[in-house]
Amino acid sequence: TFSGVLWPLAVAGILAMLLQPVVGFLETKTSLSRIWGIVVLYILVVLALGAVLGLVVPLLVEQTIVFIKSVPAIIDKLQDAINNRFPQVMDYLVSTLEESKVEQLSNQIEAQFSSLPEKVVPMASRVGAYASSFVGLVTGLAIIPVYVFFFLNARGDKTGDIKKQLSWVKPELRDDLIFLGSQFAHSMEAFFRGQILIGLIMGVLLGIGFSIAGISFGFPLGLLIGLLNIIPYFGTMIGLATVLPIAWLQPEGGPILAGIGLGIFVAVQMLEGYFLTPRIMGDKTGLHPLTIIIAIFFWGIALGGILGMILAIPLTAFFVVAWRLLREKYLERWLGVS
Repeated sequence: TFSGVLWPLAVAGILAMLLQPVVGFLETKTSLSRIWGIVVLYILVVLALGAVLGLVVPLLVEQTIVFIKSVPAIIDKLQDAINNRFPQVMDYLVSTLEESKVEQLSNQIEAQFSSLPEKVVPMASRVGAYASSFVGLVTGLAIIPVYVFFFLNARGDKTGDIKKQLSWVKPELRDDLIFLGSQFAHSMEAFFRGQILIGLIMGVLLGIGFSIAGISFGFPLGLLIGLLNIIPYFGTMIGLATVLPIAWLQPEGGPILAGIGLGIFVAVQMLEGYFLTPRIMGDKTGLHPLTIIIAIFFWGIALGGILGMILAIPLTAFFVVAWRLLREKYLERWLGVS
C-alpha cells in the first residue's frame, strides 16, 4: 500500500549514507558551510554522471547494435545445435508447426476479433493504471534528491535524540535499543558502501575482460553483472546464464570462447573473494553462505521484490545481533539459565 512512499525514502537513505563522508570532507577541509558542501556535491555528481554518459553511452550503443545484428546468427546456431544433437526434437517442432500453423493462426485472429469489444473497457482501465504507475515512478525518482538533501543536512547526535525520545523506557532496555539502532545503521552503511564499490570494480573488470575476449555485448553485460552483485550470488547466476550461451552461440563463438568467458568469471570472482571483499568490507556480516541465500529469497518475498533482496544481508545481520542480545541478556535471565 505504501510502497510508493517507502522506496524513495529507502533509496534516499542509502544514498545519503554513501555520500555523508563526502559532505563531511567538504565541510571540514574547506570553508564551505554544510549546505554549500551539499550543493557542491550535487554539482560534482551531475558532472560525473555527464562524463560517464559521454564515455560509456557511445560504447553501449555500439555494442548494442553489434549484438542486435548478431541475434539472428545466434538463433540459427542454436537451431543447428538442437538439430545436430537432438534431431528428433527439431523434427517434432517442425512437423507440429507446419501442420497446425495456418489453422492456429486463423483461430487466433478470429478469437481476437470476436473478443475485441470485451477488451476495450478493461484496456482503458489498464491504461489509466499504467499511467498512474508511471507518474508515481517519476514522482518517486524526482523526490529522491530532495530527501537526500535533507538527510545529508541533518545534524545533531542521533543517538542522544533517540535516548531523549525513549526517556520513558527503563535505562537498561533503552541502552539496548539504542545499541541495536546503531548496529543497524552501521551494518547498512558498511554493507552498501562496500558492496557498491566492489560491484563497480567487478563490473568494470568483467566488462573489460569480456570485451577483450570478443564476447558480443560484453562491456554492458559485465557492468550489469557487477552491479547486480550488490545482491550476493545474484549477479553471478545471471551472468553465467547469459554470457556463456552468448559466447558459445555467437557467429565467431564456440566452446573455446565460452571457456574463456568462464575463466574471466572465475578470475574476477577469486579477486573479489580473496582480495576485494577482505580489504574493503572484511567479515562485516559473519553469515553462512546458505543463510545469505535463504535471506535473499525471504526478504525478496517479504518486501516485494528487488528492494528486499538488496536489503537482505544488512537486515539479516541486524536480526542476528538482536537475537544474540535477546538470548544472552533476557531469555537466559527469564528462563533461569546461567
